Amino acid sequence: MIALAITGDPGVGKTTLLMKIVEFMRSRSIYVYGFYCPEVREIGKRIGFKIVDIARGTQGWLAVIPEKAIELGYDINNMKRVGKYVTIEGEAERIGRESLIRQQKGVLVIDEIGPMELSIAGLRKAIIQALYEATDILVAIHRNMKDFEIINALNKKGVQILTLTKLNRNRIYEEVLNKVKSEILATKN
Repeated sequence: MIALAITGDPGVGKTTLLMKIVEFMRSRSIYVYGFYCPEVREIGKRIGFKIVDIARGTQGWLAVIPEKAIELGYDINNMKRVGKYVTIEGEAERIGRESLIRQQKGVLVIDEIGPMELSIAGLRKAIIQALYEATDILVAIHRNMKDFEIINALNKKGVQILTLTKLNRNRIYEEVLNKVKSEILATKN
């Protein structure tokens, strides 16, 4: 069993690390499910975040700056704000919930469990449920995680939290890769 959470400052490489591990697992025919939330930039400026189903590749908006939301045809008057973004709740919840349904034995990967994802009630509930149901867990969590239910779920699953920095990211990558090899590949063969 693998039970790891990666945390660290923005831009330190959490998503890069997780996606490299996901690609490694896929190359070894290990089923991976969950979601990741890459940033979207236009003309060098971050305008929002997508939510992408790791197993199926479906994607939609998680959050976007208000001007872009209006341009995309959304009515922002009743949208929840997180920082300078508005969340696209219906789209994010639908894709997020679908991505968290385990189709077979595999590894739950979420990047990231943070304020935007947790501000969407249905998605938050699905994340908590998925954490409890998963056998193997590899997630990124916001550096200031304070959500009691998420922390409780991680603790009950015995999740080890690794703090990523620019100085240790290569070592942490190797550590996570070795855990995947010893805990998942060893039981698969």
